[in-house]
Amino acid sequence: MIDIFSLSVEEMATKIKDGQLTSVEVCEKYIERINKFEKDIKAWAHFDKRVLLEKAADADEHRKSGKPVGSLHGVPIAIKDICSVEGMPTTNGSIVKSDDITGPEGTLVKRLRSLGCIVLGKTHTVEFALGATGLNKHKGTPKNPWDNKIHRIPGGSSSGSAVAVASGLAAFAIGTDTGGSVRIPASLTGIAGLKTTKDVWPTDGIFPLSPTLDTPGPLARSLEDIKYIFEAYDCNKITTEKEINLKGLKLAKLGSPFTNELDKEVSIAYEKFCKELVGKGIEIETLDIAEALERTNLFPPIVGSEIVAAFGLKRFLKEVDNMDPVTAKRAKVGLDIKSIEYLGHQNRLKELEILASNFFEKYDALVSPTTIMRAMKVEDSEIDGPLHDRSLLSSANTQPANLFNLCGINYPIQRFCSDFNTSTCLPVGFQVICANNADQKAIKIGLALEKEFGKPILPDVNAFLD
Repeated sequence: MIDIFSLSVEEMATKIKDGQLTSVEVCEKYIERINKFEKDIKAWAHFDKRVLLEKAADADEHRKSGKPVGSLHGVPIAIKDICSVEGMPTTNGSIVKSDDITGPEGTLVKRLRSLGCIVLGKTHTVEFALGATGLNKHKGTPKNPWDNKIHRIPGGSSSGSAVAVASGLAAFAIGTDTGGSVRIPASLTGIAGLKTTKDVWPTDGIFPLSPTLDTPGPLARSLEDIKYIFEAYDCNKITTEKEINLKGLKLAKLGSPFTNELDKEVSIAYEKFCKELVGKGIEIETLDIAEALERTNLFPPIVGSEIVAAFGLKRFLKEVDNMDPVTAKRAKVGLDIKSIEYLGHQNRLKELEILASNFFEKYDALVSPTTIMRAMKVEDSEIDGPLHDRSLLSSANTQPANLFNLCGINYPIQRFCSDFNTSTCLPVGFQVICANNADQKAIKIGLALEKEFGKPILPDVNAFLD
């Protein structure tokens, strides 16, 4: 028998295409696993077993008929619940009705389904994707699968997508990244994630939290999977003859403000990993980027203004008190922004994009810890929790890439923590940031890291059954 949960995305797609597996068999295995763990993990906002098996059967009939099949044919995936999927509800993680703002199924989901993907269901998200911790007061917060005893934050806003992948409840998942919402949960749950360059993947059919900054991206169990998904979507192979070797790379090791408030174990893993990279022949120079601090002045007014605009002022004022208090507080910032201020912020983004482009004349990539902390306790992160303010720094190291219009990946490095061989070790993420439209290069660097240091280590979710 084939262990489908040990297969890469490419291996799974190939075995389905060759008839070694059927889509129904694969989906039944995922249904069995979801039924086994979902009551504890709570990754899913919507999951319909009957419809899923119908879609899987249709996929098998399509293949048996001899019709052409896509490169992801029969592969079961999860979609973040701010993305419309035909036949499935869209709540945007809120009790406030807003599916009309999201609109009908968009180009991204249509493309994935045309490639043969089977959508398992919709995964939980922070309300309107406006939050980095993964907390959701009204819809529930998925459990970080690295701790079966303490409810820890999964990271947001693509919380359910990351948890589903890390727990083996989907072959891969789609998230979105406006200020780190793919990379943060990837970091905190110990998987791979790609923040695409703006407009590389389309955003229609996705809740418009910030049309200026929104970028969809995949979460997967490895950079190998990320590569295959990215190639499949683009119908363009990432050229292997230009495979990146670590030796000879020149990286900017980001210092202040990216290292100003690191948890001890994050700092230990980051420093040790960078030393390992130097030992592999990589040239590393420390680079401080003071402009990264501008995120506190730019992100709140831009995103706040654009979410208010998405609702319309009258509707927003009517609904804001029904929102999660943290979401409401962040969104209300947009009410106080004048048009001249908003346009000024937009102009500053253009200046920052030019500034950032200059870094890549000297460096292949910029690197930093993805998040300054490991997964915190939910109770500490809540609005009245003792570490609430610190939890909001989950996006401190990721927002600059959005504001500078760059792309990047997360690669887990907790094997370099001092407590790695203990039961208390939690994931630590290593962020690789590349130039605008250098998504393939970011993936290649991630692949090189994975080849040298290994694929992400996944949690033992069986502990939840004890």
